[in-house]
Amino acid sequence: MKNSVFIIFKPRQLLRLLLVLACLFTIVNVIWETLRPPQVVPLPHSEPPEIARGEFLSWEEVDHIFYRYANATVIDIDTGLSFQVQRRGGTYHADVQPLTAKDTAIMKVIYNGKWSWQRKAIVVELGNRRIAASMNGMPHGYGAIRGNNFPGHFCIHFRDSKVHQSGKENLAHQMMVWKAAGRFKQMITAMSSEEVIDVLINAIDQQDVKLALKTLHLPGEMDQEQLEAVILQIEQIKVQRIRSEGGNPENFWVYLTIRYQESNNDLEKKVELQVVDEGENGYRVLSKGLEQLLNRRTYAEITDTRIFEDYDRCD
Repeated sequence: MKNSVFIIFKPRQLLRLLLVLACLFTIVNVIWETLRPPQVVPLPHSEPPEIARGEFLSWEEVDHIFYRYANATVIDIDTGLSFQVQRRGGTYHADVQPLTAKDTAIMKVIYNGKWSWQRKAIVVELGNRRIAASMNGMPHGYGAIRGNNFPGHFCIHFRDSKVHQSGKENLAHQMMVWKAAGRFKQMITAMSSEEVIDVLINAIDQQDVKLALKTLHLPGEMDQEQLEAVILQIEQIKVQRIRSEGGNPENFWVYLTIRYQESNNDLEKKVELQVVDEGENGYRVLSKGLEQLLNRRTYAEITDTRIFEDYDRCD
């Protein structure tokens, strides 16, 4: 016969036990509610707050601390991957080179194994400073670090940096600096409707769906899917001019130069876009005109196929 153990509680003891358990349950529940992160229920069309990953320092300030032959760590915002670089020159922005072959390999992974002029939002670590910046991924010009497997240098832009050839700021680079500094929404809020359209097209050109969505009026899942489809079909796109339609401040004809994937020709295209004044949020673009970009029919074929190459150089 197996031994059995029975615990018999008197009514008063049972009541005390239940009271103790109830108190313990209440204490545990209060501690849990205090320590767990707050649950945020997003509103329709809401977006998470922008994160300032780097300081929004001007090139004039950075130029004094990121001096020639100084080493720095570059951190890609989208992937989190990092590699070491050395500044070798540059007057209006920093011309840098990866330090080692390993650093070059990491950079190439960030660019999906293929060198590109595409701009990417980065943070540049200099000592204890983390500075918002933008880089391109195309070796060009001269390089002097032996054994790093990088045939030339690449460019890093900061706030107010300029292109050496033109002496002007490059919008795509500046957009990535805003992204790294958590200032993108703040910057486009102060822009004119034409400028917001230009930012949208540049975001598509840089294949950054999240930035493009921030320029749209009440974006949803369908808008994201449409932008992703556009980016898959378009290799490069550039705004030529933006003209108000019939003097209407909310309707615009946008003249574009487009090169589609698997095409060797640059095409000129005219699309109609509308903007909405969101008050304190500034102007935003209605997405319904973007489907025109998926239509490969064009108004004219451009014979000068070097238009994008001249535009994209960063010396």
